[in-house]
Amino acid sequence: GVRAVLHGVQVKMMNTLSNYKDHKLGCSVEEYDQKLLLSSTLYVGNLSFYTTEDQVYELFSMCGEVKRVIMGLDKNKKTPCGFCFVEFCSHEEADNVVKYISGTKLDDRIIRTDWDPGFIEGRQYGRGKSGGQVRDEYRTDYDEGRGGPGMGGARMFRMGGGQFRRKDGPEAPEDVA
Repeated sequence: GVRAVLHGVQVKMMNTLSNYKDHKLGCSVEEYDQKLLLSSTLYVGNLSFYTTEDQVYELFSMCGEVKRVIMGLDKNKKTPCGFCFVEFCSHEEADNVVKYISGTKLDDRIIRTDWDPGFIEGRQYGRGKSGGQVRDEYRTDYDEGRGGPGMGGARMFRMGGGQFRRKDGPEAPEDVA
């Protein structure tokens, strides 16, 4: 297992505190886990593109003092793209969110939280080729809260009446509205 030091005490961890590791930070798993143990920053995913900073602030303030909310943006359009970072005043306050809010609904979507080693300018932008999140480039479903049809698999095009049809196949259009 991984070992980390928290307040001078060595802690044995079975795996990382987060399901996500930002490989662009260029540190070892042990260093990353050490940063997570001391962090007061959370990554929040699966947000609707329409969720506001105020909504995030209001919900997360139930668990502690929020320093700031950084909304994730499409790097090309500078519009929300379904994630954010929330910085708290302490690790304990952020931990309350992980315990009590992760997996609950915000704006009719089940949100997930992961520990983040700390926000760095530039990380608020989506890393997908289209400018948004990579996950939306592989999504094949229609998701109103994430901008409509996914870009993954076969391409879709809009038909009248809110219907979508695959460009590359003779399938009958599905009404997804």
